[in-house]
Amino acid sequence: MHHQPNRRTANGSDAATEDPTDDAQRKSLQGWQRCFIALEPDAATRDALAAVPVPAAARRVPHEQLHLTVTFIGALTHDLGAALIDALAPQTIPLKPAPVTRIEHWPRASHPRLTVALLAMSDEFVALDWRVRTLMIDLGLPVDARAFRPHVTLGRFRRDAPAAGHAPELKDDLRARFESLTLYSSTLARTGARYRALASVPVIDA
Repeated sequence: MHHQPNRRTANGSDAATEDPTDDAQRKSLQGWQRCFIALEPDAATRDALAAVPVPAAARRVPHEQLHLTVTFIGALTHDLGAALIDALAPQTIPLKPAPVTRIEHWPRASHPRLTVALLAMSDEFVALDWRVRTLMIDLGLPVDARAFRPHVTLGRFRRDAPAAGHAPELKDDLRARFESLTLYSSTLARTGARYRALASVPVIDA
């Protein structure tokens, strides 16, 4: 009788003698990549923001991907992701419609990376930022060191893009309304980032 030799893994151990829980542990550690928490606009707000012109050199953010990032997280293990989802579940987010104050090129028009719609800071935004930061600290997750500036990215530029010129003026009074606070993961593709919603909680009109 011929015995089939044990397969060898990349680290030289015998596959037949590996603990099956090792594979589950590896999958748990892989988790989700490029995670962030963001406010999701309602349909009318998406339509209005999608109608704002962006420079020809910019790649417009797709209509369905428009969002307002509250905090970047980075990679999450499944265990930490589950804990964050559980912590978000009982939350409700009070937030009034927020005026869009102007369109800007970031970091500057002479060397643009983003075209953004900047929203007016409010007490509700300050409270939301504080709640999310506190939640991150309680779970031992990294806290974004940058100051929170509520904005929605409308377009992205290549690193070698030319100067963008003046940002467009808003012709109409635009107030952004949001329907949920969502935990996303994202993956990079040739056509841009692809987002996956992991959990959402409702936004209520304050």
